[in-house]
Amino acid sequence: MAGESEQLVDFAGNTITVPSRGYFGTCTDVSVYEKLDRIGEGTYGIVYKARHRRTGKIVALKRMRVNMDDNTSGLPLSSFREIALLTRLRHANVVSVLEIAVGSSIDSVFMVMEHCECDLGTLLDSRTTPFTEPEVKSLMGQLLRGLEYCHQNFVVHRDLKLPNALLTKSGDVKIADFGLARLFHQPRRPMTPRVATLWYRAPELLLGAVDYSPAIDMWSMGCVFGELLVHKPFLPGSSEQQQMNLIVDMIGAPNERIWPGFRSLPLGTSMTFPENKFNNLKLAVRGVSTNTVMLLNSLLTYDPRKRLTVRQALDHPYFFEMPAGKID
Repeated sequence: MAGESEQLVDFAGNTITVPSRGYFGTCTDVSVYEKLDRIGEGTYGIVYKARHRRTGKIVALKRMRVNMDDNTSGLPLSSFREIALLTRLRHANVVSVLEIAVGSSIDSVFMVMEHCECDLGTLLDSRTTPFTEPEVKSLMGQLLRGLEYCHQNFVVHRDLKLPNALLTKSGDVKIADFGLARLFHQPRRPMTPRVATLWYRAPELLLGAVDYSPAIDMWSMGCVFGELLVHKPFLPGSSEQQQMNLIVDMIGAPNERIWPGFRSLPLGTSMTFPENKFNNLKLAVRGVSTNTVMLLNSLLTYDPRKRLTVRQALDHPYFFEMPAGKID
């Protein structure tokens, strides 16, 4: 309702007032768009490439999943959340929602978004050669700038991975698929630990934490960074236990010195860890600079309180050494 607002507390503990916005506003009839191809499927909807019949503008149409159960008919909460968040966010490195379009049936609700040529996961799979150092630096810089904007607006993405990073033909990276995203506010409310695709899931989530911070996004960014560097999945576990084993094999086993209190997490005592005292990141990404390893190590840090924030990552010496990469 116009004039209403909500109070949020930022990560520094400051209270701010944010104006509320309606979820939909005025909707467009989806018939003004011509579907061309099915181009993907996100966490909570199918995505089509489409053309505006009058202007010829190419867009992406994301059809939102609708509950058809008699008791819960309508858009699920996750769909409302994604629409609400994306209509609020406006940044060069976050995919933009242009409008909401609806059809004649109850299950025809679409987000009309800017069209991007491909996602980074598909691009990595299709390339026969690894990304160059400047390319990795450019991709990481743009992703971090988009994520910084999200965190500044109290949004935790909770599902960062290469397939959720879109690339335009001009080389601009856009963070997409906010179906699992949540507004971060105080007092903190319990949230499910079963978020983030397994390969990108932070250790605190693997150990069952329900009170977590935007640091989970930074762990995911570390996994993305590693994947870009080695041109293959960096920590490709097939179960939560195996995922934790791969993490331990890569950066050593956690202990109370480097991660105070981790044993008090729900699975902190029941999950077993391989015996490894060594950090093997430098061996996993051979041939890169010392600053590259240092940034990767600072993102893939057990204790979320010691993990780099987005701003700290963007200020890291990695982004200021040669070769340069576009980050704005």
